[in-house]
Amino acid sequence: MASCIAVVAKENYPLYLKTAAGSQQILSNHNLKYWYIINSSLDVVEEKLRRTDNKDLYGYVTNTKIKFFIVIESGSRQFHDTEIKIMFKKLHSGYVNVLCNPFYEIGNQITCRKFDEMVKSMLQKIYNSVMVSSQSAALASNVSNQSLANSQIAPEYTI
Repeated sequence: MASCIAVVAKENYPLYLKTAAGSQQILSNHNLKYWYIINSSLDVVEEKLRRTDNKDLYGYVTNTKIKFFIVIESGSRQFHDTEIKIMFKKLHSGYVNVLCNPFYEIGNQITCRKFDEMVKSMLQKIYNSVMVSSQSAALASNVSNQSLANSQIAPEYTI
């Protein structure tokens, strides 16, 4: 399950943070652990992937030094690089749309409803994808355990 999506300014202060729990304030107590993970990863954002507390952190930096982060719960579902790139392109496109709004002041927190809805849909798609893969893995495990148990039962003969 995706835990968090964040946008960080080039000066490394938070512009946007959305968690799966949906806390409204960027720096609420619930969100502080995610800001800690993201801030501790700012120095190594060039790395493709970083594991922190059973979470995978993906980072993307624009030409203007705006940083996007996606935190995904480590689980049975592994995302391909192309899937992550598509998510970042969609996130970047949404951010550009926010910048095109004449009422948005660059450097302020993002409060755009459309951007928020786009991020919510991304989080939901990631969550659904992880849930489906974990359920199919559990189902496959149950089926293999049942077939193993059935193969160990001796056939019954009636005379």
